[in-house]
Amino acid sequence: MFKVWSLFVLFGLLLIHGEDVGYVPATPPPDTHATCKMNTSSYPPPSDHKIGWYTIDLDIAAHDRWTQVILDNLDGLKALIDQVFSHLDDKVVNDLLNIIEGNEVEILSRYPNDYGEEIQGIADVSGIEVSKLIIYNAAYELLGACTSIVAQDTTGHMYHGRNLDFGLGPGFNFSDGQWELTNALRPVLFNANMTKNGQTLYKATFFEGYVGLLTGVRQNAMTMSVNSRFDNNYDKYLLEWFKNTNDESQWLSFTTRIAMESYNDYNNAVNYLSKVSYIGPSYIIIGGPLINQGAVITLGPNLTLVDVWSIPNGEPTNMKDVTPWYVVETNYDYWQQPPAIDDRIYPAEDCMNKVGSANIELQTLFNVLNGHPNLNRLTTYTALMDCKEGHLESYRQYCDERDCSPW
Repeated sequence: MFKVWSLFVLFGLLLIHGEDVGYVPATPPPDTHATCKMNTSSYPPPSDHKIGWYTIDLDIAAHDRWTQVILDNLDGLKALIDQVFSHLDDKVVNDLLNIIEGNEVEILSRYPNDYGEEIQGIADVSGIEVSKLIIYNAAYELLGACTSIVAQDTTGHMYHGRNLDFGLGPGFNFSDGQWELTNALRPVLFNANMTKNGQTLYKATFFEGYVGLLTGVRQNAMTMSVNSRFDNNYDKYLLEWFKNTNDESQWLSFTTRIAMESYNDYNNAVNYLSKVSYIGPSYIIIGGPLINQGAVITLGPNLTLVDVWSIPNGEPTNMKDVTPWYVVETNYDYWQQPPAIDDRIYPAEDCMNKVGSANIELQTLFNVLNGHPNLNRLTTYTALMDCKEGHLESYRQYCDERDCSPW
């Protein structure tokens, strides 16, 4: 329901901007594909865009892990929660709250590891209702629009970059051309050095109050990002999970965090992530430290679809004498054409092909992700990762140029 409703928003905004939506062909001819709009000098971004760091100690009680983060920006988190609930459909929110309220303890106990205890701790520190934090921690899996790329240079060194786009809804401010929810998300971003036994286990970029893993790197093991996959049945399975205490399907961002915390190599992580039964559809984009270790895992709810698309079968596919050296994912299956109203895949591929594997590095990957429309008004941050080095850097993103796409 969220995603169907949001597609209506997409069409509505196109009409408002004076474009004739009309019939959108399933396979637009090649000459209609958008092309690269990349500023090759966009890196580094302004210093005030850089996202700061916290250390989260996984050895302390789960209830207390996020306390300092929450206290440091409590007003920002409360403002964000208000924005989230003002932009969700009232009927759906009420349906969820009716199921959750009074059953919070039981629901949190069904979350894997001790993530339910973490959410309870955030509620106790912030004063925000547990029921709202439960819905908030499912928000990205309800609707997101992103770009993720894993690429290797000519030596086989792997790089992983992602834009996380979120905030589509009724709250579009036409005076400044920005999404209100997206604006509320940027101030609560932080990077975390996740430690175990006094050592860094992995690094990740988080939104305050959200404990699932959307972007992260474990040195010499894996890099990971997740993208939404559109499926009109998704809310059905989500509601069923809350109603049915015997439903053993798993949440996407909790599962990616389990993989990051439990596996120390790429192949075992891919194998694990490909065998989990997920509540809803998704894409997991994963990289490793070795040549050709990069893939997009396309997933349907309840194991109805599992497809692993790896770099040896990746892009480019139409360039003579060029061996595939990257995979790129937005929010549509790689074997299908993207909808004409949301073509971000072809601009990204065009930019990557212009950069070439000989020139790919964190700086050039940022330039690709900073190109329109992959950078758009929904983009909250860009993250860059190097698996071998265990490196993560991320930046708040703003797209306020006149020709910047609304999504």
